[in-house]
Amino acid sequence: MSDIKQYDAVVVGAGFSGLYALHRLRSLGLSVQTYERGSGLGGTWFWNRYPGLQCDTEAMAYTFTFDPALYRRWNWSKRFAPWHEILDYANFVADELDLRRDIQFDTTVVSAQFDEDRALWHIGLEGGEQVDARYFVPAPGPLNAANIPPMPGLENFSGEWYHTGEWPIEQPDFAGKRVAVIGTGSSGAQLICALNSVVSELTVFQRTAQYITPARQRPLDESARAAWKDNIERLHEEMRQSAFGAPGTSTARSAHEDTPEQRDAVFQAAWDHGAQAFALATYNDLNTDEEANSWAADFVRRKIASIVTDPETARKLMPSYHFGTKRPVKADGYYEAFNRDNVHLVALGEEPIVEITENGIRTSEQEYEFDVILFATGFDAVTGQLFKIDIRGRDGQTLKDKWRNGVEVRTNLGVTTSGFPNMFLLQGPQAPSIMASYLFGIQINVDFVASIIEEAEKRGAGLVESTRAAELAWSDFCQALAERTFVLKTESFWTGANIASKPRPEIITIYMGGIKVYADRLEDIIAHDFKGFRFIPEHEGEAETITDAELEAWVRDKVDELVATTQG
Repeated sequence: MSDIKQYDAVVVGAGFSGLYALHRLRSLGLSVQTYERGSGLGGTWFWNRYPGLQCDTEAMAYTFTFDPALYRRWNWSKRFAPWHEILDYANFVADELDLRRDIQFDTTVVSAQFDEDRALWHIGLEGGEQVDARYFVPAPGPLNAANIPPMPGLENFSGEWYHTGEWPIEQPDFAGKRVAVIGTGSSGAQLICALNSVVSELTVFQRTAQYITPARQRPLDESARAAWKDNIERLHEEMRQSAFGAPGTSTARSAHEDTPEQRDAVFQAAWDHGAQAFALATYNDLNTDEEANSWAADFVRRKIASIVTDPETARKLMPSYHFGTKRPVKADGYYEAFNRDNVHLVALGEEPIVEITENGIRTSEQEYEFDVILFATGFDAVTGQLFKIDIRGRDGQTLKDKWRNGVEVRTNLGVTTSGFPNMFLLQGPQAPSIMASYLFGIQINVDFVASIIEEAEKRGAGLVESTRAAELAWSDFCQALAERTFVLKTESFWTGANIASKPRPEIITIYMGGIKVYADRLEDIIAHDFKGFRFIPEHEGEAETITDAELEAWVRDKVDELVATTQG
């Protein structure tokens, strides 16, 4: 045992969650070691570096705000940061905060087992090394496990193939090549926009037609950057009070308040503005009212019909599901790309793929020859990377078993789950993560975890974990919110339905209530002696934990309030 390194905390992952966690936990005086499976910083931005990739949150809001001086020292070049600048920013943060000395790269954490006798986590690394830590902090990211669908015959393909989520560091050259793109989500749309003028032929294999609105990318000049930097404190508070953690992502208006002409004007203004405006800042009932949803969907379909010149191609590009029930996709020039003579569309619902051949892809109708196949098929989202680690809590129970292999995921606030003491998830299931401005969500998430650990240290408690009642209430709250919207009506990675072999969750793994409600809830929990958490050993006079009845009342009241005031 003396040969095993021991730390106060081990963080898994050196993406933005892991970097901020390392910084915050070190500020508590803890010894912290971070392990990163990649050779560099950035998390999902390290692995995803395909042509056209850019953030879909405005760059000045996709920046840490916890330190105004740090915020002001960084300059973005564009409204939406391209992937290479985001990697540069991750390295900037690590250097400014002196984080590298506690990060070990090219190291994969393969297991973590809780030792009840010693109140420690035994953490296994690929290659056989083990380390011990009092606190185990997984930060693998919700979009970090590439989904490579089983394609018959892929091993026979004689050309090159890549997945957007595992992109090579050295960029491939696609100039003049015949290229297939499978998938039209965010990564597929960005690839299509970036490659259509570079390759000789681009064939898009579309499973589901998407609602794609413009990003309106543009350079940021010094005056634009200064407007954000000079008001960083106000910006931080605006993000804290917003629904989705970024300015311009909230509205109090119902679509029923306007005439058809007025609605079209609102939608057109949002279309012209770009960013998140169309999905989040037009009307507050797009995801809860059938008629309001149909008005937004119809506007996008009319846009497609007006942009795409070939009626048959336009028909195939028309989405049929409820607007806003998949991740909003923003890309400049997407529909225009299909007017090019070298861009072709295959609708897989009408012409499914049969197999990959030596020379390309054979569908039910014909064989297409390609030099390159690009898979833009997304991720095994939210739980995928977590389940790659053999995590075992009390009595040796695995996290997979606790959550029934993803069928019944239950967390308390997305940061803890009962039976796994001293384990804190960062941007885990049922935290804001993918449904809010990611870096701002990280700050709230990590600050709360640091508060719990600081409280445990202050109390001299060896262990802290969620009560079962608290995690049942929070996960039920997430599910109740989803059920009051249209999200569960559509198959997507939000509902865990994007991977055929993955069990469909009975409890949704995402949280849709917005940053303000989440942050308010965390502050309330802290103000009431961390209700919903147990500190062990417990001390005399410690406040009673929240009761089941209190939790049930909070869930019921808050769901009603949210649905009445926001689109969820």
